[in-house]
Amino acid sequence: MRKKLVIATRGSKLALAQAHQVQDELKKINVDTEILVVHTKGDKDRNSALKEIGGDGLFVREIEKAILAGEADIAVHSGKDLPYNLADGLVIAGVPKAADCRDCLISAKGKEELNIIGTGSPRRILEYKRANPDAKFREIRGNITTRLRKLHDGECDAVILAAAGLRRLNIDLSPYDVHEFSVEEMMPAVCQGIIAIECRQEDSDVVKAVRKMTHRHSWKRFNIERRLFRIMEADCSMAVGIHAEVDGDKLILSAMFEGRRVEKTGTYLNGEKLCAEIKKEIFRGQL
Repeated sequence: MRKKLVIATRGSKLALAQAHQVQDELKKINVDTEILVVHTKGDKDRNSALKEIGGDGLFVREIEKAILAGEADIAVHSGKDLPYNLADGLVIAGVPKAADCRDCLISAKGKEELNIIGTGSPRRILEYKRANPDAKFREIRGNITTRLRKLHDGECDAVILAAAGLRRLNIDLSPYDVHEFSVEEMMPAVCQGIIAIECRQEDSDVVKAVRKMTHRHSWKRFNIERRLFRIMEADCSMAVGIHAEVDGDKLILSAMFEGRRVEKTGTYLNGEKLCAEIKKEIFRGQL
């Protein structure tokens, strides 16, 4: 590599942990890096609900601007934060090995009545209400530590968090009861648990370096989930979940939209056809 690469990232503990993971992977292939923290629109407004301040690229667009301006060479994103379309001239060059895609219900140890659930995610609300229709929900924003503090302070009886973030930060969950939802109980967000690495399309050396450290199975899952997400064109105000199970060339692709679920089985090579079939079926009568 011709120079030390600058990695742009958000400044939260989780974002920095993900950036350091990518930094370590690049170091293994002899690529030197440094980290640049960029404050995004979603980080600056920590009080409003995400759907109120605009969800498309909320945690991404300022970071993309840093790459396009030459202030950074690559960006590290949570895959589930990516908008439908990247900024012109930018690509996702690869992904490291994915973490657990599931969500977790975290509650105080021994607490039996979970009446108020801390989450503002339409997907999580809708999925949780399938099993617990009487549950109430409270919008909470902030990083994982902040959300657990709000749980501790009694603002809610439980919170729903992504397993990937809890594990990447090595959060001690011994003071809590933890229920890990199955994919059938709660459909994950698109590309949940996957770190996406973005760079300028014209930087062929950078693209090649990222491809060298990319985990092939995770890359397949990322691409097929992103493909379905992009053709569904749902926004952050809607309840949408996507999950792909890839085993060699075998593919099981599932989606949830506003409570309607569709699952298709086929091969990775015919993934585009499966995506089209799922979109047609899940939006039947709504298009």
